[in-house]
Amino acid sequence: MKYAILADIHANLEALNVCLEATRGVDGYICPGDIVGYGPNPNECVEIIRGLKSKIVAGNHDRVVAGQLDINAFSREAASAAEWTRKIITGINLKYLEELPEYIEDNDFEMVHGSLRDPLEEYISSISEGIPTIELMKKKLCLVGHLHIPLVITKEPKSEYDGWQLADGDVVKTSEFDKTIINVGSVGQPRDMDSRASFGIYDTAAKTIEIRKVVYNISAVQEKMRKSDLPDFLVERLSFGR
Repeated sequence: MKYAILADIHANLEALNVCLEATRGVDGYICPGDIVGYGPNPNECVEIIRGLKSKIVAGNHDRVVAGQLDINAFSREAASAAEWTRKIITGINLKYLEELPEYIEDNDFEMVHGSLRDPLEEYISSISEGIPTIELMKKKLCLVGHLHIPLVITKEPKSEYDGWQLADGDVVKTSEFDKTIINVGSVGQPRDMDSRASFGIYDTAAKTIEIRKVVYNISAVQEKMRKSDLPDFLVERLSFGR
């Protein structure tokens, strides 16, 4: 089977729609969290993900919008966007966010937004940050989000660790490693200096995950954000992928 991995959508409808078009024909969808936060279309994005019946976990922005995380722990811009989202999110979409699990264990993989040690808020951005999760893994593959940068951390047969950033078209052969952590980057707010929407294709038969990047209409999203009085910093960063 082939799954599209859509992480950190962040209420960016234009980016999500382009990714869905690019993944037409896959067998299913996987979402490592953060459907909402930052962007201007939280309801539309939640409704799309709900309709796809995705394998999904909660992200920290999903939880803060649902009132399940302390908003004071967020940056000023992130908190402002969360407060705005709380005002417009519908009851049914809010209930969906409230009920998202923080951890999923599937046949071939397990998944959290941050790390297995801290499912919501810990970043895995290096080998040293990945080792605690590798040591807690029950499966050979763990999917994460949160960082907004495509990245892989591996444990090889001789207990050697490695890690590197991933780019468009890179393919990770998970069968080559004892344990693999993969972040496919962000659909709605990339931070790897590449403004294109990022997603992954997981082929369970071949045991591969491919990183793909697609262009979307950034200016249309930015215009909607400005009309909604979302913070300028969040608007401008989309242009630079950082």
